[in-house]
Amino acid sequence: MKRLAISLTMTLLLCGGAAAQSNVTLYGIVDVGVQWNKQYSTASGQQEGVWSVDSGYQSGSRLGVRGAEALGSGLNAIFTLESGFDASTGQLTQGGLMFGRQAWVGMQGGWGTLVGGRIPTPSSGTGAYDMWSIVDPFGAGFGVNQTGTTFIAANALRQDNAALYVSPVMAGFKGAAGYSFNRSGSETSPQGSNSTAVNLAASFSTGAFYAVVTYDVLSYPDGGSATSNAGNPDQKLLQIGGTFDFKVAKLHAAWASQSDISAVRAGVSIAPPSGVTAYDNQAWMMGVSVPFGRSSLLASYQVANAGSVSYATATGIAYFEPDYDVWGLGYTYKFSDRTNLHAGYGRVSAKGTLDSTRVDRQQAAMGLRHRF
Repeated sequence: MKRLAISLTMTLLLCGGAAAQSNVTLYGIVDVGVQWNKQYSTASGQQEGVWSVDSGYQSGSRLGVRGAEALGSGLNAIFTLESGFDASTGQLTQGGLMFGRQAWVGMQGGWGTLVGGRIPTPSSGTGAYDMWSIVDPFGAGFGVNQTGTTFIAANALRQDNAALYVSPVMAGFKGAAGYSFNRSGSETSPQGSNSTAVNLAASFSTGAFYAVVTYDVLSYPDGGSATSNAGNPDQKLLQIGGTFDFKVAKLHAAWASQSDISAVRAGVSIAPPSGVTAYDNQAWMMGVSVPFGRSSLLASYQVANAGSVSYATATGIAYFEPDYDVWGLGYTYKFSDRTNLHAGYGRVSAKGTLDSTRVDRQQAAMGLRHRF
């Protein structure tokens, strides 16, 4: 609570001190509801259900401040600082970081935007430069229903020590390219001891059609480094998605090729067993969103289909093939442009070689979201 109070105080001070010189906006989301989850319990060794009051089912609760200062000749200085918090406890999320959701500063002009800091990738489904959430019927929310459950980069991939360039929109096209000198935490010496990343994305929008391609390469420290996951192969994440809006309903579809999966995984975290460093998989999603009046119905079906990897055990050769599928339903009702009710149900089912008692999961939730 103390850290959240400090964060709020600093944010308010920033707003007060900067307002006279630039356009500064305080914004946020508070999302709280009741959830039921049924999943494997370590304590009992079996599937158990639990009821709880939780934060962030539709959208992660957050408090942020963003601003821009006109510098002349069409050039602007811009910044965003955004904290994530658990509205059911008041605690900071994203590992307790003060500005864990995003924290960056940069310049913007007719040539595009260049920013540096802690930045969610364009593939992440979140952040100021997100290109992916529109592909997801659930807008990268609704618990296990979101594409981040099977699409690794779409699982709120955020990177420290990053620089990102985003082009202006030209004839419906927009591109982005970024690089992180160390994805988590401060850089260390030598350079080879850092986990770097390259991020590329391009989108196209015209009328009822939207399409996006993202490609992220997550690198690990050199093999001789004492750093965790040193020597792991580069993790390569290709995502392709699109939507088509028929007005009465919008169709959503996406596909991903995800190779050398090791330390960074999708929302259903499946760690390779001892003897397997990494594995490959493909993911796909089909979904629909249907608006009617103040309401919307949402639905999707996802599959994570992995390649089988053999490894030696004390009793012989075993195989690791972490396949699973996810289906979800959701509903929203708008009381106003800023306040809405939400409800959803999702189910994750194990396939392949996975132990169903540990991976199968059911989740239901209902709550209220307010944006300001």
